[in-house]
Amino acid sequence: MPAQPWPRRLFVAGGAPAVVEFVVFAPSTFPLDFELSREGSPLAALGTGLSVQVYERSLAERFAEWADGLAEDPDAPLGLGVAAAWYVVGGEVEDEEDFSALQSAWAAVRVILRAGGLAVWESLAMRWTSAADALAANPELPALAGAWNVNLAEVDGGGFVAVHTLGLPKFARSDLLAFTPPAAVGALRTLLHHLALDLIEGAQLHAGDRIARGGMEIEVAAYLPGNNGPPVDIPFLRPPLVLLPPD
Repeated sequence: MPAQPWPRRLFVAGGAPAVVEFVVFAPSTFPLDFELSREGSPLAALGTGLSVQVYERSLAERFAEWADGLAEDPDAPLGLGVAAAWYVVGGEVEDEEDFSALQSAWAAVRVILRAGGLAVWESLAMRWTSAADALAANPELPALAGAWNVNLAEVDGGGFVAVHTLGLPKFARSDLLAFTPPAAVGALRTLLHHLALDLIEGAQLHAGDRIARGGMEIEVAAYLPGNNGPPVDIPFLRPPLVLLPPD
C-alpha cells in the first residue's frame, strides 16, 4: 500500500535541512522487518539522512533517565513505565518539494508500534501520540507525521503572552513567535496557525518581510531576546522568527 508523496504546493527551497525526531517507547527490543511500503511510505527505505537508533535501559542510563522524565508528563499515555527500550527515528533531510522522506520516517515509526511499541514522542513539537492513534490513522494523510503545535507561554513582566509554534523545523522552516496582551491571544493564535500552514506547504518568511493577514499587519524579524521581545524559555530547535507590529 505505498502512498503517493505528500506535495508542498507553495514550495520554495529554503536554506536549511528539515530535522525529524520521533522517539518510540517500547517494552523491549523487537525483531523488526522494515517493509515501509506496508505502512504507507512512497520510499522503499528511509530517506537519505534518516536512521533508526535503539537505546536499551540497561545500556543507556542517561537516555532512560530522560525518557522516564518524559513519561511523567501529565499528557503522556498511560503505561510507559514498563518501557525498557526506545527507538529514535530521525535525522536531517534536504528541503524538498514533497514529504516522502518524512513519510518514510513515519512508516518506520508505525512498523515499531505494530510490533509492540507503546507511544510516540515527537521531540520537535513536544507532542505525544498513542500507538492506537498512530496505527488507526490513514498513513496517506500527513496529520500525525506532520505534528506541530501553536502554543502559549508565560512571559515574565509586561503583561504579555508569548504565542509560538513548535515543530516547523521538521518542514525546514523556522518556528514563529509573537507577543500579545492576553485579550488578543485568540486572533494571534489563528494568524500563526495559518502562517504555519503556508510554511509547511513550502512558502517562506524572511526577516524584513511585511504581511497583511486576518486584519493584521505584521513585520517579520529575527528574534533578538531583550531587544525586539522579552526572553522566553521555549525549546526552539533553531532561533525563531518574531512577528511584530510594523514601525
